[in-house]
Amino acid sequence: MSFWKTERGALALLLGTSALLLLLGLGSRDLWGPETRWANIALQMLQSGDYFDPYLKGTPYYDKPLPSYWLITGFAHLMGGLGPWSLRLSSVIAAWLSIWLIYLIGERLFRKGTGLIAGWMLATTFYFLFWGRVATADVLTVCGVLAAVWWYWRGPDDTRLGRYTVFFLLLAATSLFKGLIGFVLPGLLLLPHLLNEQRYKRHLNLRMLLAVLIAAAFYAIPFVLSHHYGAPTYGQSGLELVLRENVVRFFDPFDHMGPIYTYLIYLPVYTLPWAPCWLLGLWLAVRQWRHTPPNVRWLVWGLGLLFVFFTASGSRRSYYVLPLVPFAQLLAAWWLSERLQTKPASWPRWQKGFGLSAGLMVLVLGVIYPWTTGKGGVTHFAADLQAQALKSAPWSQWQLVLVEVDNKLPMYLQNHGKPFYYVSETQDFPRQGDSAAFMAWLDKTSGQRFDPQRTIIVVQYSKQEPMPLAFLGVDHQMVRTQPDNGERLFQPREDGSVAFVPAPR
Repeated sequence: MSFWKTERGALALLLGTSALLLLLGLGSRDLWGPETRWANIALQMLQSGDYFDPYLKGTPYYDKPLPSYWLITGFAHLMGGLGPWSLRLSSVIAAWLSIWLIYLIGERLFRKGTGLIAGWMLATTFYFLFWGRVATADVLTVCGVLAAVWWYWRGPDDTRLGRYTVFFLLLAATSLFKGLIGFVLPGLLLLPHLLNEQRYKRHLNLRMLLAVLIAAAFYAIPFVLSHHYGAPTYGQSGLELVLRENVVRFFDPFDHMGPIYTYLIYLPVYTLPWAPCWLLGLWLAVRQWRHTPPNVRWLVWGLGLLFVFFTASGSRRSYYVLPLVPFAQLLAAWWLSERLQTKPASWPRWQKGFGLSAGLMVLVLGVIYPWTTGKGGVTHFAADLQAQALKSAPWSQWQLVLVEVDNKLPMYLQNHGKPFYYVSETQDFPRQGDSAAFMAWLDKTSGQRFDPQRTIIVVQYSKQEPMPLAFLGVDHQMVRTQPDNGERLFQPREDGSVAFVPAPR
């Protein structure tokens, strides 16, 4: 028998294809959206050596727990610096493990082959792959939830201390990436199974209490370290963040307030191209509820509770639905496995469908999308700036001042670990005058001494407004952002970056 027709061969093909889908072109595209914050915060940790006080463009920004940044800085140390690969690799690994975990859950709970189908569906889900290639905490959370659910189903009636400890440590670790939803989401998913036949009663024991205390102590470690080793003047508290981001945001949201029907739209969208399959699975399970297998009923109840929880929160965004995606695809896989029982001859067509979907994802995410950010944008801006600066002095001799700069830019301007000096738009820096006045303001405000001939000033600008700090152009050479392939093909951006490089004397 051919290896690829065996169970191990099929899994190897799934995981190998998934790795290709997640890795191809990973380092070729510019930073995007929220991952710019992770890049900026991790870079300032690396530059300052302070891993306990997160800063965004020089300002305290304790928006997420520290471990998601630590993963990035860890890969940066292993890979020789912060770049697109070291930035995104933790999300990629989490996405790859998520595909493996949904395979394991499906194979354990349903008919043989269901996990493999679920794995292929998840691996070829556009938005799951998209977010799996983006440096945020979202797919890390998805992976943690799946790991906790998989561990529970390995022994749902096991009451040993070791099993409890691993389970609650997984919840604690997941909660250290994005927040307390790492505890809440697995709890909601597993609640229907625990309530059924009153299974929860067998778990109400001292061993579970001890495991909870161990997990709580583990969860507290980053906050304790931040409190003891962080700067006394930092001002923000990680535990206050937990309260604000998890409790206050749920009941009294201060941003991201989408309409109540947000997830009715985005759950189907985020499960494309397989959304019709899980919708058919849901219809089949509900229509034949009395004859639906218990594990399918659990899955439907779990998905329902997650959907209600996210909808009940006042803070709603499209990608908050990501934790539901693997379980929706698991329901889709159950529906397809049921269909294949009655129509096994259709399996080759589904295999071709998975193959075509994988090929399309490779083309879109691995080739076309990276191409759109090529030959321009921040990557080429940084290269052009360094080329201009090198005409006067080695890059390591330059000091960079970033005035309300684009979040994308700092990672591409790294200068042998030398920290940048950030200037906020709200500061009273000279808007008019000459370069001498601006440099004098810098010296006074920063308490540092800036060499006017070795200081590059970078600022973000809008094409609809006058150029900021245009007076520097009198004795500086200007380097501007150039359009990338996507802008040339579609529509140019309305903003960009400009760097003022001292003219050689």
